[in-house]
Amino acid sequence: MAALDSVVQHMALAIAVFTGIYNFVLLAMGVFRLRRADGSLRGQLRWTHNGPVPLPPGWSIFALIPCLNEERVIANTLRCLLDGQPGVRIVVIDDGSEDGTSRSARTVGGSSITLIRRTPPAARQGKGASLNAGLGVVRVHVANEGLDPSRVLVCVLDADGRMTPSAASRVAELFEEPAVGGAQLAVRIRGRNHWALRLQDLEFWALSALTQFGRVTTGTVSMGGNGQFSRLSALDQVGSRPWSDSLTEDLDLGISLAACGWTVTSTTHAFVSQQGLTSPRRLLRQRTRWYHGHMSALTRLPDLWGRPAVGVLGRIELTGYLLAPYVVTLPSSVVQHYLLLRALSGGGGGVLRLMSGPAWLDVLAWQLLALTACLVPALIYWRRTDDLPVWKALCGFPVVIVCAYLGFVAGWCALWQIVTRRRQWAKTEREEETPLTAEAPTAAGTRAKPSAG
Repeated sequence: MAALDSVVQHMALAIAVFTGIYNFVLLAMGVFRLRRADGSLRGQLRWTHNGPVPLPPGWSIFALIPCLNEERVIANTLRCLLDGQPGVRIVVIDDGSEDGTSRSARTVGGSSITLIRRTPPAARQGKGASLNAGLGVVRVHVANEGLDPSRVLVCVLDADGRMTPSAASRVAELFEEPAVGGAQLAVRIRGRNHWALRLQDLEFWALSALTQFGRVTTGTVSMGGNGQFSRLSALDQVGSRPWSDSLTEDLDLGISLAACGWTVTSTTHAFVSQQGLTSPRRLLRQRTRWYHGHMSALTRLPDLWGRPAVGVLGRIELTGYLLAPYVVTLPSSVVQHYLLLRALSGGGGGVLRLMSGPAWLDVLAWQLLALTACLVPALIYWRRTDDLPVWKALCGFPVVIVCAYLGFVAGWCALWQIVTRRRQWAKTEREEETPLTAEAPTAAGTRAKPSAG
């Protein structure tokens, strides 16, 4: 038992060192970048009071929206794009829908959008295949109009994605730097009055976004499936079909861009909002798919290190990111509970004691220490949002521990799927939305045209 205790203690130390060096450093750099860019962490929202800004001269942006039975949400998404992103051309890819998705798209967009209708057997082959089909149409437009591919951006939006007004023009400014091949917007969750949606917003808006902003320094911001921008010439360098059939085709594209030497960045002046999930079963299924894709992407490391790529610092950061499920999530789920059981059983497991007396008192002390560590992210979230008083942020953030346990379960489910070679992809279902009008509230809380919410 003593030998096992020693092994577990060394594992715990390794996890703590990795987390401290990787996660906390990125989080600190993200906070620093936000404060430099905006003067305060709330500064990201201030500019949304202004009207839509046209695209910078010389830039063309095409928004690809892959759809599969998205009648519930596609109309609002198109209204937000048409009203809030002047100059952006829209390509809707109906990937074999059985509802009124195409009809809704035509009703809202009319001749201002290009609608692609895919039918079986070509349809329903995954999001990557759908995006590649839409990209083919973009390439035809670019060739026919004689556009410069290095001045053309391809935006990927989910059918429920709403960007803040003028987000596209803000992002285009980032690509004035020739080395930038991609950019990813930070994500917010709508409907934050529901506790489960608030929890997901805490995760995206306080932790994920800040670490993403920290990764701007290394040029390796992770690409997401919603609010993703790529330079067309960069996509052409990746290949004729840049989006793979991976369960996380967005992450895979980011690795491909890095392997080709492109940097991926982000902006603190725009974000994209999307629906969250309130069903625990659906949430676990979604996170398992994300973990499956993330963990499978470890096979891309030879491409990253064996080809001309971003700088060494960027490759190190991406390597740490790809290793995180294997060196943090899965080991933590074992180590944490082993040490807890040893402490409660009186064995102690060599755990450093914070309190003298009964073992349960020491366990409680460690748990209180973990909860105290949540205060910093809670304050960061409060500073970054405009719809939550500080006391609620402080009281509610400890429930992010639930996210850790969700990650534990999803990580092991994903590992089982990888080992047994099961590849399950289930589309995230949408909730019915109230149609947006010109009097819909904006993300900043004012009354205006439809926006990110």
